[in-house]
Amino acid sequence: MMLRSLVGDRRGVTATEFALVAPAFLAFMFLIIDGARMAWSFQALQEVATNTARCAALGATGCTNSAGVKSYAVARAAANGVKIDAAAVTLTGAATCSSVSGMTKVAISASYQGASTKLLPSSLTTLATESCFPTAPSS
Repeated sequence: MMLRSLVGDRRGVTATEFALVAPAFLAFMFLIIDGARMAWSFQALQEVATNTARCAALGATGCTNSAGVKSYAVARAAANGVKIDAAAVTLTGAATCSSVSGMTKVAISASYQGASTKLLPSSLTTLATESCFPTAPSS
């Protein structure tokens, strides 16, 4: 008799379904958010590399030597919400980029620590980007 009354009882079905689906749904949502955060960080580093290469190639104020270029990149990254140190920035003066010589090249390699890289095995722990800009002629 007790079993027949339990078979027809529908109370708690919603809570049980939620308990089964919620962990997978929340994990999927957090992975999407973390992936978007990683893409945003990469885009910010790309913008920093492009502007740093331009600053170095034109010899703008504060970008006349390697230390100045690196500090410019660190400050620009901090303004974009990404933390890098000067060791992450590599400046090459007379580089060849895409078969074009006479370019100033800036490469940035920064570690990325997201929630997914801490919880799941991942090779996406380093974001690396580079940018080139034509070197201005010396006057």
